[in-house]
Amino acid sequence: MNSGSSTTGGSTVLVCSEDPQANTIMENVFSSLVSYQLKKCTRKELANGEGIDPETLDIAILDVGDGTILEDPEFLKIRSKLGELSIIFISDELSQEKIRQLIKLDGADWLTKPLQKRVLTDTVNAISQRQKPGANKVHAVLSCGGGSGGSCVAIMLAYYLSRRRKRTQPTAALFDLDFSKADIGAYLNVENEYKLESVNGKSERVDLEFINVIKKMHDSGFTLFSFDSPHLTYSETGVELVLRMLDLVSYQHDHTVLDLSSYMTPWQPTIISAVDTVTIVSGTSLPSLQRAKQKFKEISTLRKSEKGIHVVANRMKRGLLGSQFGKKELGKLFDISTLTILPDEQNLMLEALNRGMLPIEVNKRSTFCSRLHDLSEIIVHEVR
Repeated sequence: MNSGSSTTGGSTVLVCSEDPQANTIMENVFSSLVSYQLKKCTRKELANGEGIDPETLDIAILDVGDGTILEDPEFLKIRSKLGELSIIFISDELSQEKIRQLIKLDGADWLTKPLQKRVLTDTVNAISQRQKPGANKVHAVLSCGGGSGGSCVAIMLAYYLSRRRKRTQPTAALFDLDFSKADIGAYLNVENEYKLESVNGKSERVDLEFINVIKKMHDSGFTLFSFDSPHLTYSETGVELVLRMLDLVSYQHDHTVLDLSSYMTPWQPTIISAVDTVTIVSGTSLPSLQRAKQKFKEISTLRKSEKGIHVVANRMKRGLLGSQFGKKELGKLFDISTLTILPDEQNLMLEALNRGMLPIEVNKRSTFCSRLHDLSEIIVHEVR
């Protein structure tokens, strides 16, 4: 990937077009996509290299109009200067001869005018995706019963996965898949009034523009999707809608954290088998831990591997289980390398929930947060 995207977390798209209508369409498309930064120039500026450094760009969109410019030696020099940069050519309808000339310029794609917003968006995203090997990771968080604290774990993982790392600024999304409660939106005081029932059974309406309309942004930097749409859970067409949305959300983000419901839903097996990592969140009672162990076995069987599966024992009180259970004893239930033990910081969590804040914003020295930070680092290293 070019350096422009590695330092910003998004992609820089250069647009060179003399067509006002095409320029307006492209401006509208890229202004709605937070993952892209638009840079415009004229053909003269591009030919002279005025402020244009291909190393700071990820994609270029070049308008060749009716194709006459393809025979201009100056335009061929422009193409040469852009080197291996991915180029999308746009044009009017071209003759077969002009098409052959265009093919020789080795573009990444070609679109004809008038530009279609959805086609342009999908084309740019597809090229960006090809340029980001190893990106777009998805992480599921699964609670073993209500009250395990899986949603709080998912929130903090989304927060840490969206933090700046060396020279990169990753993008992260948090998707609440318990539509019966929309707890995460309530916890973070970020209400989303959109009702997904309006597009249930109409997945053809769900595209990247739709995702950008319904998303919310948390102040800390990650994107949030949390909807109170209980009827979706038991709808026959709910699976298609949920999976379509998740495909598009993960397409736009380096990391997507999915907060799965503690009860089985029709889409859970498909999601668990496809995600990059799974974090099982358990309480500290023996029945809860045993259930987590059973879930670990079921999930590893479904995924045909234990790789990427983590267990979190949440709300561990000092001396809660006497001399029977500690890290050593819990390690006998689970592979110790997969186990994270979180302390019971009840006052911290209550204050965070009451104020609609992240736990880290309430107490930067929280052990609960620091251990989830360590887990996020393990996850990032694991999926590289």
